[in-house]
Amino acid sequence: MLTPPQLQAICEVVAAGSFRSAAQRLGYTPSAVSQQISTIERALGVALFERSPRSVRPTPAGLQLARRAGRLLADLSATEDEMRAYAAAERGRLRLGSFWSAGFRLVPTVLTGFLRDRPEVDVRYEEGDPQVTVPAVVEGRLDLAVIFEYGVVPHSWPDGLDHTLVREEPLYVLLPAGHPLAGRRHIRLADLRDERWISYHEDTDAARCLRHICAAGGFLPEVLFRTNDYNLPYELVRQGLGVAIAPELAIMDTSASPDASGTHLVRLTDPAHTRRVYATRRTSDPNPFLPQALALLHTAAAALPERDGGEWPTVTG
Repeated sequence: MLTPPQLQAICEVVAAGSFRSAAQRLGYTPSAVSQQISTIERALGVALFERSPRSVRPTPAGLQLARRAGRLLADLSATEDEMRAYAAAERGRLRLGSFWSAGFRLVPTVLTGFLRDRPEVDVRYEEGDPQVTVPAVVEGRLDLAVIFEYGVVPHSWPDGLDHTLVREEPLYVLLPAGHPLAGRRHIRLADLRDERWISYHEDTDAARCLRHICAAGGFLPEVLFRTNDYNLPYELVRQGLGVAIAPELAIMDTSASPDASGTHLVRLTDPAHTRRVYATRRTSDPNPFLPQALALLHTAAAALPERDGGEWPTVTG
């Protein structure tokens, strides 16, 4: 197999028209260059140059090899530069996954940050709940996943993962703006016993969380409407078709007053009735872009509007 020094020798001899001039460019002796060309010719079984006492002339095979050698050496140089860029964290790939509401509120900051600061980085994003994105991180199909865990529905995550807390958010009961309880400052869970509930599919953590919270109030919720469309519960509540529970990130307008969107928000006060948002990665993942991605996630979380707990109606046990 031809080596880069041999390819370079071919190119220089063709360009210079003599072994002596090529040797001067390469820093070798003329005899060393001549011997190297002879070695290549014997290995390939073809004459590359016509030799005369004062000069050498490339054969058609020599010209073709020099053209190919030039392209190969250029590719090799570009490959070296590319690998140095990877080593300097200037190029590479970041594969990011997130559940819907974090994808809506937090992920755009990460994507725009990389496009601004590291335009050569290939950033990929896909949406999915933790039961989809966590296995993808474990298997190496994702570098980082933004996941959630409800306080009353803890998980046992696989080994080899690192979880960084990004945000802990309260949960709210969503009531229609004209609901009889909407005017109260304090509501007991038991006051919601006879309500029609809107929830997500039974196999989701959100649905399990609803059952746990209602059980703490001494009843099981009568769920009439189930959906995995994150937008639909708000519209159903707004239309007066029932009540629902939602975490803060999922609330449509985080800057709205309690009834601005046709719904009334009531904060759950039990410390267990929260949802924690984590950034999850493999402990052994060497991806150099993960620290910046984590920093951007924290920046996005810190920039979200803060709700003053004292100004909101509350639900107590």
